[in-house]
Parts: sequence; structure tokens; C-alpha cells
Amino acid sequence: MTTAILPAEHESRNRAIGVGLAAGGAALFSLKGVVIKLAFAEGIGVSQLLTLRMSFSLPVYLAIGIYAYVRMRRAGGRHSWKVYAAAAGLGIMSYYISSWLNFEGLKYVSAQLERLILYIYPTMVAAMSWFFLKDTLTSRHVLALLLAYAGVAILFGAEIGHQGPNAWLGGGLIFAGALIYAVYVTASKPVIARMGSTLFTAFAMSAASIVFLTQSGVEMIFHSPPPVTANGYWLALTLAMVCTVIPSFMIAEAISRIGPGPMSAVGGVGPIVAAWAAVMILHEPFGWPHIASMVLTIVGVWLLAKPKITRTAGARTW
Repeated sequence: MTTAILPAEHESRNRAIGVGLAAGGAALFSLKGVVIKLAFAEGIGVSQLLTLRMSFSLPVYLAIGIYAYVRMRRAGGRHSWKVYAAAAGLGIMSYYISSWLNFEGLKYVSAQLERLILYIYPTMVAAMSWFFLKDTLTSRHVLALLLAYAGVAILFGAEIGHQGPNAWLGGGLIFAGALIYAVYVTASKPVIARMGSTLFTAFAMSAASIVFLTQSGVEMIFHSPPPVTANGYWLALTLAMVCTVIPSFMIAEAISRIGPGPMSAVGGVGPIVAAWAAVMILHEPFGWPHIASMVLTIVGVWLLAKPKITRTAGARTW
């Protein structure tokens, strides 16, 4: 996006809206770990919570997906079954497998560490792009990786002191989920370019939900799940709507307005909001390891997403 295409005032407004959506979406996403911890306290298991989350969110994704599909067809667009199959596979990878690993990991570590590990996924994308796609890895990239992972290591060390060996299991599960999400982000770019962010998000999430709910339904035939309290249902609804559906479209719109680089930088609000909520609601400890790890990780990811100044054009590019 350049001033040659849009007036300066319009571009500035568009960017401000994108930044606001990015910050809001990251903040809502970051509350997920806290809500999951509260749901666990209500006696809801991982599979049961995922089932409730997807049951509440699926109708919304289907409705938005149908609307986006009808608009696309009226505009004369169409996609092959391979494109939809790719979107479905990516959705299962992210919304099903990555989410399951994340939920399981939260049984063993704090909500603060979970959010910090998930926040470093852009560094994983950069590392994979260098390893598999042979992209250039600059000194700034190396410094960003070192800072980000040093931050996670500091908080992880503190977690071992509180949680014991279980911190290794929980941290490993969440890291694996973040790695899968990084693969999803990298592989989804060409599919999103063809389908558009709204149709892709709705279709991918719907496909993942249908697959998981089918599996869950079969399991419930043989093993009846325990009853859920009224508060448990409210928490599951909050997880589905406030921490999943709403931020997923906010982030998609933010990326379309400001791009993935600025999105990663603005996303630094996520760990801060997660730490505040974990301390205030879950009464998790917060000391110098948490402050140091947060600063190092946010600076590392910011360096990775830092814009370059194009002097010849006098513009900022990401």
C-alpha cells in the first residue's frame, strides 16, 4: 500500500484501523489460556472443552463462510476442489491438532508461559523459511531469534522451579503446537491469496470443527462425558466467541490492512495482557523472570517484524 494508490489521510486511517484490530485481536487471543485454566478448574477435560468450543463456533464460521462463498460466486469467482482441500487440511492442522497440543500443555504450565511460547511463532516461520526455502537469514534475524528464545528459556526455568518436570512436558506440547501453527501460517499464504482471508478462515475452521466433532461424537457413544456446570458452559462460550471467532477475523482483517510484519510487532500486546490476566484472575506469580522474559521475547519478535526504511521512495516497507 503506497501513497500513490491512496491519499495520505486515507492510508493513515486505514493503517490506524489495522493496528487497532491487530492489538484487539492479539489481546483477545491472549486471554485463551486464562479461560482454559478456569474451565479446567470446573472439571472440564481437554477433549470436552474442545468439543464445546467447536460446537459454539462452528455455526458462526459456517454462516460467514456461506456468505463469503455466495459473494464470491456472484462476482464470478470459483476455486478447484484442490484449493478447498488444502484449506481444509490447513484448518485441521491449526484449529484441531495445534489447539489440542496447546490445551494439553496448559495442564502443566502457566498461562503466561503458554502465551510467550505461542508468541514466538514468527521466529519459527523465519527459521523454516531459511531452512526449507533458502531465504536469507540476516544478523538481525539471528539476534531476534536469540532474544526471543532467551526470553522463553528464562520463564521456562522459573516454571521448572514451580511445576517440576511436568514443565518439560507442558512446554514441549505447547512448542509443538506453535511449530505446527507456524507451518500453517507459512503454507496458508498462497491459499489465502486465492480464496481471500474471510472465505479461507471460515472454511478452514469449519472443516476442522466438523472433523473433530465427528470424532468426538463417536467417542461419546462409548464413553459418556461428565456433566458440565453452568459456569463451564459460559466459559466454553467465551472461549469460542471472545477468544476464537472474533479475534480470528480481527487478525485476518488486520493482516489485510497492515501486513503480517506489523501484525507480529503489534501482537506484543498479547503476552502483556496474558500476564495481567493470569496474575489478576488466576493469581499466578509475577516477578523479575516474567518481566525479563517478556521484554526479551517481545523485543526479539519486534526485531523480526521491524520495518525497513526505503530511502529512495521515502516510504516504510515491511
